[in-house]
Amino acid sequence: MAVRTVERDSLVVQCSAELSRLIKQGEWPVGARIPNEQELARLLGVGRSTSREAVRSLIASGQLSSRQGSGTFVVSATPVSELDRRIQQSDIGDVAEVRLLLEVEAGRLAAHRRTQADLEQIKRALTARQSASSTADLIEADLRFHAAVVAATHNSVLVTLYESFAGTLRANSEAIFSSHDQWSAATVRRDEKAHADLYSAIERGDPRAAALVARRVMVCSVPGAPTG
Repeated sequence: MAVRTVERDSLVVQCSAELSRLIKQGEWPVGARIPNEQELARLLGVGRSTSREAVRSLIASGQLSSRQGSGTFVVSATPVSELDRRIQQSDIGDVAEVRLLLEVEAGRLAAHRRTQADLEQIKRALTARQSASSTADLIEADLRFHAAVVAATHNSVLVTLYESFAGTLRANSEAIFSSHDQWSAATVRRDEKAHADLYSAIERGDPRAAALVARRVMVCSVPGAPTG
């Protein structure tokens, strides 16, 4: 009778789940380097080979990334879907076109369906965006703003599809806002006004205006977004 090593496989799965849980809870935030193989084995109470396999599993899931000579770093708080990985590898122009479609429709639907609670969420994110004192704060507030607009559509499929762009949106935002300090004053004002106008259109329940402004927001801040 051939006996498979179920116990070892089970340990790897359990260790992977525990590491994933710790990452999701912020024990090691995105960008942080996790402990080395030996330290992880000690923390988890397993052998080094088990901790090594658990780390490899999270690298395969897109939560961790190994950098030669530097260690292993957290790149996502949650496992990255196969769709998200494919999106990350896609042409930036293709991604911009699809995001434009989603953002414009999200703005239109949000203006139709938003609740008072939705408006409060969008407003809080907008205020945080306007008062951000660092690039990191600006990125977080901007991502929350757009996610809140999408959530206000109350379309679960649209929300799920938008969430599949999470990793790519963050990477794009980091690239866009990394040069924020070099933006001209006119560009900054145009970007801030476009976001404020989008909130206003959604608040007053004007779907046509919300769709038009959502397009303007994308043209202002997303490289590669179609202008026509």
